[in-house]
Amino acid sequence: MNAPDFPVSIDDHLAHIDHAFDLMALLDAGGQVLRVNAAAFDILGYAPCEMRGRHVREFVHPDDRAALEAIGLALRDVAACREQELRYLHRDGHVVYLAMSGRWSPDGQVLYATARDVTAHRLAREELAQSRARMNAMLESIGDAFFAVDRDWRVIYANRKAAHFVGVELGAGLGRPLLDVVPALEGTPLLERYRHAMATGLSFVVEAWWAPLATWIEVRAYPTVDGLSVYFHDISEQRQAAEAMRRSEQRFRILFQQAGDSILIVDGTLRVVAVNGRACANFGYAEHEFIGLPVSAIDSGFAYRPGLLDSLRRGETRLLRVVKRRKDGSTFPAEVHVSLFEDGGQEYFQAIVRDLTEREAAERQLRESERRFRELIEMTPSGYVRAGAGGVLLDANPSLCRLSGRTREALIGLPLVELFERLPWDGLEADGDGNTTVRGVEAVLRRADGEPLHVLFNGNVRRDDAGEPLLVTGLMIDISARKRAEDRLQQLATHDTLTGLPNRALLQDSVQRIMDAGAPAGGEGTELAVMFLDLDRFKEVNDSFGHELGDVLLCEVAARLRAVLGADDVIARLGGDEFVVAARCGRERAGALAARLLETLTAPVRVGSQDVIIGASIGIAMYPHDAGTRELLFQAADTAMYRAKSAGRNRLCFFERGMTVATQARMALELALRPALARGEFELHYQPRVDLRTMAVVGLEALLRWNHPRMGRVAPGEFIGIAEETGLIVPIGRWVLGEACRQTRRLVQEHGREVRVSVNVSARQLAQPGFVEDVRAELAASGLAPHCLELELTESALIEDMDRTAAMLGELQGLGVKVAVDDFGTGYSGLAYLRRFPIDVLKLDRSFVLQDDGRISAFDFVKAFVDMAHALRMSVVAEGVETAEVLDFLRAADCDEAQGYLLAQPMPLADVHALLARR
Repeated sequence: MNAPDFPVSIDDHLAHIDHAFDLMALLDAGGQVLRVNAAAFDILGYAPCEMRGRHVREFVHPDDRAALEAIGLALRDVAACREQELRYLHRDGHVVYLAMSGRWSPDGQVLYATARDVTAHRLAREELAQSRARMNAMLESIGDAFFAVDRDWRVIYANRKAAHFVGVELGAGLGRPLLDVVPALEGTPLLERYRHAMATGLSFVVEAWWAPLATWIEVRAYPTVDGLSVYFHDISEQRQAAEAMRRSEQRFRILFQQAGDSILIVDGTLRVVAVNGRACANFGYAEHEFIGLPVSAIDSGFAYRPGLLDSLRRGETRLLRVVKRRKDGSTFPAEVHVSLFEDGGQEYFQAIVRDLTEREAAERQLRESERRFRELIEMTPSGYVRAGAGGVLLDANPSLCRLSGRTREALIGLPLVELFERLPWDGLEADGDGNTTVRGVEAVLRRADGEPLHVLFNGNVRRDDAGEPLLVTGLMIDISARKRAEDRLQQLATHDTLTGLPNRALLQDSVQRIMDAGAPAGGEGTELAVMFLDLDRFKEVNDSFGHELGDVLLCEVAARLRAVLGADDVIARLGGDEFVVAARCGRERAGALAARLLETLTAPVRVGSQDVIIGASIGIAMYPHDAGTRELLFQAADTAMYRAKSAGRNRLCFFERGMTVATQARMALELALRPALARGEFELHYQPRVDLRTMAVVGLEALLRWNHPRMGRVAPGEFIGIAEETGLIVPIGRWVLGEACRQTRRLVQEHGREVRVSVNVSARQLAQPGFVEDVRAELAASGLAPHCLELELTESALIEDMDRTAAMLGELQGLGVKVAVDDFGTGYSGLAYLRRFPIDVLKLDRSFVLQDDGRISAFDFVKAFVDMAHALRMSVVAEGVETAEVLDFLRAADCDEAQGYLLAQPMPLADVHALLARR
């Protein structure tokens, strides 16, 4: 029997659509809503009539509107889409996730769309993802290595420690059988324990030997419904410590019996409970006779003070001078170290008895030795000081008289506070016995003529219970010459050696201080003018008259600039013929000041036997109008200076916003730099480093080169700064490190000799948390011996975060990697960090070798510098050696190594192979 036909009207279809739970809509070709069902109110809060005639874009979240447009375009091509999830905005403003499906009708030029509310599902997925992320983070943060397998023994999770332990990449073993990931487990008792736990559901804890790493591990396994969870960690150190403790106890028993002194253990009733063999021999008792013997039987009338027990109970060890009695009645002087300890809740005394018969003879010899010591003190070139309570001088030698400019009679009785400007031991902590040891502390001595004298003090301070000095003894040597050299180093670090003007480092600090200080008292605001000044014809003078007269010209320019500027204005020389002026003033005064600078520089300058006129180009940038930071302010002034020079020279130019052509070129270079590493456009060249004693090649400095397919070879100076600023230096530096290690390893293998490769490390690389791990990984991957790698750091990189840097350099030295400071002396040149940081090599900038200032020759200065470095157990490498005279100079100064164009230019790897083969 056929089913009856039930005619369905259009109204029935519409009723069906209106009562549907999913949102259904009809849109025209432009995206206007033609019709929408009642579910729109339930899902989006709009009545159908409110949505009709409005564009669907109005209801979509602004961030998803572009995706909506893309779906609309795609529907024109494929006519249908399914489950496209977008964010919509409910009428009350909250976000609703809808999974939209649609079909385009070319005939009717309309879009049939349905949308299902998936907000709850989406939120559930996100919560699940967050839960998994929290679980993963927890498993990564635990101290143990962890992995889990399912019932089919496939790895379903492993944290980083577990992956590292078995030598696989994190995540590489997921989904694979356990024995495929860790084949070393096959046939081990540990695997059998895993299988037993899985089969029985019983957890276990076991200590096991892991042969691949030759280490002991503690393993805890917990069966679950899904499989097995395993936690483990290395316990080799604990087992070694336990074994060491057992051996220590055994050694203690042996030492107790074989000690050179008599040792007695006495209980609280002062009866002997244990003795060693030496005590039996010294006192003449057999061991069984000694046990139970009262202490009074071996003491010859010694009276124990009431406070002795109290001091022992405070943990003090007391030293007693006692006359001891042997079994035969004879006596001997003894020194007894007495201490108290507890065992099983009972107090026991340990007495270490030393026969002083031989010491008395030694004391007589000591008195003779003290006489000889006095003679030595009188003859030593070091000043000797001995002071008693209250810091009053008790003794002094002729050298102290010479250093202080006083007679011995004037020194005896003089308080130390009058001899020193500050006592060298002030602020130093005392040890447990109340003593303070002073080693290598700098102090200032007051001479009789009032002149200060820098000395290096070594000594000892013995204090009373209140911490006041009871006895001070020490020696001191004159270090005035060294202090002058250090002052000279500081001067060189912050000032130009030719003109005496501040250098870049001091300029940057001065400008930053002005910017940070804000408005002066009573002022309305801080305005700062920075002027970059470049001499227009300096190169012509240099080429015509030579560098020596060029230096004379620069000094004259510096003097003229100083004469124009005020006391509060800052002037610095950046190098070459570039000067910078910083003045706290507004735009009008800045223009007037720059005009006076131009005027003074256009006056003729006598160079040799001839007057020359040089002129200058000045670029001016105003803070805060043109830039808000020091770096941008300098950049703006530099840009304005180049505009002044290109406009005809001998003029000034204020910075304007339109001066961005150079900036655009830089941005283009940055854009080309970003994919350069992925495209393999970098290569390494190497500049050999020579041992100045043997003239053999002992090292190579790795130098980065960029070969762009269109621009050709791009100079490092053009792109290294960009890489630093953008952070690209981190992946590029990692590539340089790995490539240098691999290529150097091949050089060592092929030529059968060790060479050390120096790799420059930027401050941004050093700031990366995983930098030490990167170095360790590259060394392991390349097989290069750690001592064949030297990392070159700048001084500024060292001092950015000194505590963190010191710790990181300590880790690197622990790996065996050498650490060098590049271009020493051109940055901050703080001598303190030479002792604070574990540094192996100082690379001396060429400017220190070439300059004499009349007070100290270049040779004396470099020689002092090299000697200081050697005293700190550092080697010195001179850079930029270009003449034979400089090479001879450095060898005479005991410099260790050198590099420069005289010895070898940077070269590609193939040329390095050829060079090593020839040598």
